[in-house]
Formats: sequence, C-alpha cells, structure tokens
Amino acid sequence: MPETVVHFQIRMPPVLHEQLASWAKDDKASLNALIVGILEKAIEQHEKVARAS
Repeated sequence: MPETVVHFQIRMPPVLHEQLASWAKDDKASLNALIVGILEKAIEQHEKVARAS
C-alpha cells in the first residue's frame, strides 16, 4: 500500500528558495526530498533536546 502524503504549501523569501534549490542540485536530490530531510533531522534534534530536559 502506498504511503499517504500530505501536500503543504509554504511561502519563503526568493533568496532562501534559491539557496535550497542550489543545495538540492548539489546533492542530486529534488527540492522536496531535501526539505523533507531537513525537517526530519530538525524533528530528531528537537526530540533529543526534549528528552534531555
């Protein structure tokens, strides 16, 4: 069974979009994959900090 995905629109400054797009291109990844990866790592870090408190 395919994984359910949620579509989420985000507004950001053009410069940030350009930086993320460049990073994704350097990593040979889609912009979506890059942003999902960044968010997953941020959640992991947040959970580590929350557990340590």
